[in-house]
Amino acid sequence: QLTEKDTQLTKLSNEMVRARKVQEEELARQQAEHIGVTQKLRDSQGVVEELNKECERLYSKISISEATMDNLLDERKLLQKSVLDSEERLSGLLEAKTSLTKELEKTKTTLNEIAQEHSHLLYQQEKKNNRKWEDDSEVKFCKQCYNEFGVSLRKHHCRNCGGIFCDECSRFRSSTPASKAKVRVCSPCNKELNP
Repeated sequence: QLTEKDTQLTKLSNEMVRARKVQEEELARQQAEHIGVTQKLRDSQGVVEELNKECERLYSKISISEATMDNLLDERKLLQKSVLDSEERLSGLLEAKTSLTKELEKTKTTLNEIAQEHSHLLYQQEKKNNRKWEDDSEVKFCKQCYNEFGVSLRKHHCRNCGGIFCDECSRFRSSTPASKAKVRVCSPCNKELNP
């Protein structure tokens, strides 16, 4: 074991000598480089001064750029706020549009209903305008129950439509567009005049 340790110590000693020699050579080389670099530094002092001046100019430009950047950031914040406000307004307008669209649909439906009712009323008015006072000699049967007129079943005119009916089928009394007083009307006209 001692021999092995001696061998290891010898190896370590040899390695240390070699390492020291390498370090001395490296140190000598670095000293030579240092001398060269020092010379170059002396020669470069003018260049460094020019570079320092250039740096000062660049710093000045950077300061101006930073101020400009701050202004741009402020403008960006204002624009972002403006965009948010616009989005809120747009959202409100879209809600209003939806509400107005629903109202428009309701109005269209109402207008359609009114148009249908108007058309129906025009038809009814046209129907009323075309009514004729029927001639007694032309009518042989009641227009509702179809019983034949004779001595025991007398004819009566409806004062609204002008049709001829028996007493039973024209037993109703109602005011008409032509008369405010209640007059004899047939069953269909009674339903029409008194819905």
